[in-house]
Amino acid sequence: MNAVWLGVPIETLMENAGKAVAAECAGFRRIAVFCGRGNNGGDGLVAARYLIEAGADVTVFVVAGDRSRLNQKNLDKIQNSFKKTVNSSKDFDLRGYDLVVDALLGTGFRGELEEPLKGIIAEINRSNAHKLSVDAPSAGAVEADAVISFHTPKVIGAKVADIGIPREAELYCGPGDVAVALPERRSESHKGDYGRLLVLGGCREYIGTPTLVAQAALKVGVDLATVCVPQYVAERMPFDPNLIVHPLKSRDHMSVNDVKKVLEMKYDAMVFGNGLGRKSGDAVDYLMKNVDKPVVVDADGLSLAKKEWLNEKMILTPHEGEFRKLFGVLGGREKDTEKNAGETGAVILLKGAVDVISDGSETRLNRTGNPKMTVGGTGDVLAGVVGGLLAQNRDRMKSACAGAFITGLAGDIAVGELGVSMTATDVIARIADALRRCRGLG
Repeated sequence: MNAVWLGVPIETLMENAGKAVAAECAGFRRIAVFCGRGNNGGDGLVAARYLIEAGADVTVFVVAGDRSRLNQKNLDKIQNSFKKTVNSSKDFDLRGYDLVVDALLGTGFRGELEEPLKGIIAEINRSNAHKLSVDAPSAGAVEADAVISFHTPKVIGAKVADIGIPREAELYCGPGDVAVALPERRSESHKGDYGRLLVLGGCREYIGTPTLVAQAALKVGVDLATVCVPQYVAERMPFDPNLIVHPLKSRDHMSVNDVKKVLEMKYDAMVFGNGLGRKSGDAVDYLMKNVDKPVVVDADGLSLAKKEWLNEKMILTPHEGEFRKLFGVLGGREKDTEKNAGETGAVILLKGAVDVISDGSETRLNRTGNPKMTVGGTGDVLAGVVGGLLAQNRDRMKSACAGAFITGLAGDIAVGELGVSMTATDVIARIADALRRCRGLG
């Protein structure tokens, strides 16, 4: 998806992927190609078409149900005599096939296998045929004898095919990062399954910022957002029925005792520091040394922090001034971000015209966003988006990359409509549009 965002048509990538798979099937006598409903299945359908055109004995088994646009387009190109729709493992017999191609599920699949795929995969595994998986074994459950991956190996030992993905697709954040950061939604889901986020911040001087954080987090799909703020803030913050408000014991500014109580609450991730003020240094010290779940540290949380307090639970979201205060120097943005992430264990998202995101071993760039996003509150929106994703997937690097891209894209959409009139709440209102644009490239 990142390659598509950079201008490489997804049709081209799928055609190249299918050609590569077909080439791996050379020499087999009778071939069964199993195709799911998404774009991994589309790769299999393209491969089947090339094999049929080459005169191979091919049967295409397609999983019943709604399909992605390109999947359906490539399914329509295959003659009916070569394809069979399957609703369960009872709809096919693999005796006599010497190759089974697994193009059922792509690498974006999350969650538990359900029928009919669970039974289909079990039947594939029982077959004595050679098994070739496309990009990666579906759901990690297909017992593949060989795997052909595209662009990069998805499992150890995979053969890698170049399908025309540019290097920039790995370097720059894009819709593909969003796809892997958002978990699949299961039909049997319950409230809280997709994340409980705590937003810890606010003080007498800064009432609105925790609300911006929590509202942004809800827009990226977190189930529950609880705002933990001093009593003065709780009494005066903007009312939003979507938020859970948890007043702290302190009246105006957060204390160590407040933090102790918050750390006992039920949550999956936290955003800390927005609107905290400069009178809560002890609270920052205690939280950073005692938090045991993923936390996004932003704004005053960064200003009051010390480098020796940072650790592998954290995502830091500094602008350049906060970065210099915390780390002492900022020469080369990429080099220094990577260096300090490596030394502290924290993931660092250095904000700027081009954002730099690093965990110390991998460094990515993001170029969505615009100069109007200097308006107050957009940093709180970014922290909320990253935190909302983190509460859902628990992966700091994925959340930081996807969060930077989504927030910048929402800002680009908002400024295109509103120009200099854009505010932070306008960016929040366009997060849903940004997510739709990302999904539209799949």
